[in-house]
Amino acid sequence: MRKYKVVITDREYDNIDNELRILEEINADVYDYQFRNEEDIIRVARDCDALIIQYAKITSEVIEQLEHCKIIAKYATGIDGIDLKSATERGIYVTNVNDYCADEVSTHTLSLLLQLARRIKPLDLWTSAGNWYNMGQSIVSLRKSVVGVISFGRIARMFIDKLKPLCNEIWVYDRFVSKEEIERYGVKAKDFDELVSQADFISIHAPLTEETKHLFNRDVFKIMKSSASIINVARGGLVCEEDLIWALQNGEIESAALDVLETEPPDKNSPLLIMKNVIVTPHIAWYSAESQKKLQSTVAEDVARVLTGKAPENLVNKELLKVD
Repeated sequence: MRKYKVVITDREYDNIDNELRILEEINADVYDYQFRNEEDIIRVARDCDALIIQYAKITSEVIEQLEHCKIIAKYATGIDGIDLKSATERGIYVTNVNDYCADEVSTHTLSLLLQLARRIKPLDLWTSAGNWYNMGQSIVSLRKSVVGVISFGRIARMFIDKLKPLCNEIWVYDRFVSKEEIERYGVKAKDFDELVSQADFISIHAPLTEETKHLFNRDVFKIMKSSASIINVARGGLVCEEDLIWALQNGEIESAALDVLETEPPDKNSPLLIMKNVIVTPHIAWYSAESQKKLQSTVAEDVARVLTGKAPENLVNKELLKVD
C-alpha cells in the first residue's frame, strides 16, 4: 500500500497527536510546517495527497501547483482564504469543521456583552487607580436594552438562547433567513439599517465573504447610536478596523469587544489595545480543551476518509458529490 503524503501548512496547537494517531491508521506520512506564504507552501505541498491548513491562504496559484491533492482541510468553520472556485474546478474537496465550538463561542459572546453592559473594564481601571464607588458613568439595564444579532446561524442561535433570560428585546438580521423562521424563535426580524441604527448592543456572527467584508464601516458607525457597543467574535474582516478606531475615538459609538481583528496578531501600537472602551481577546472564543481536540480530530478524520475513497463529512464544495 502506497504511503499518503499529508502536509500541514501551519497550526497554532501544541501538538498534532490526534492527527498523527488518525492518519497513521491509513499509512499516511504527516509533514508538519509553519508556512503561510505561497512559495513555501508550493515547495512542500506540490506532491501532497492532502493539505491541512489553519491561517495559510490557499490561492488559485497554489492550487494550480498541486499535482494530485484530493482534499484541502481547514482547522476552522470559515473557509475564507481558500480559493473555493479553483479547488472545485480541480476536483479537490474543501472541508471545514462546523460543529465543534458553538457553545464556547456563544458563551464567550455573552461574557463580552455582559462586560460591556456592566462596564467592567472601566470600573476595573477606575478602582485600580485608587478610586471607589461613584465613577460618574451610567450603566444601562441590559433587560431593557435592544441587542442586535447579525446572522442567524448555529452560534448566533445559541447566543440568543443564553441571552433570552437577560434581555427582553433581541433583534436579528439575516438576509438569507425568512422573517417567519426568525420570529418563530421568539426574536424580532429587522432589516440591517433599522437594527444598526437602533440597537444598543450589536453582536456579529456572519461569515466573511466578498459581500460582507467591511460590513461595519464608517457609514454604518455614523448611523449607530452614540451609546451603542459592538461585539465581533466572527471574522476580523467584517469590521473595517481603521473606521472602528475612528468611530471609537470620535464618540460615534460607545465601545467595542473584539475576539477577532483584521490583522492577527495586531500591531503592538494599535490604538485598540490601549483604549479604555475596548476589550480585546486573542481569537480565543472557540477554545476549550474539548473543542480543540474535536477540531483537530475532525480535520484528520475527513482527510482519512477522502484518501481511502470515501466522501468527507464536512464538505464545503458539495457540488463535487454530484460529479460522476
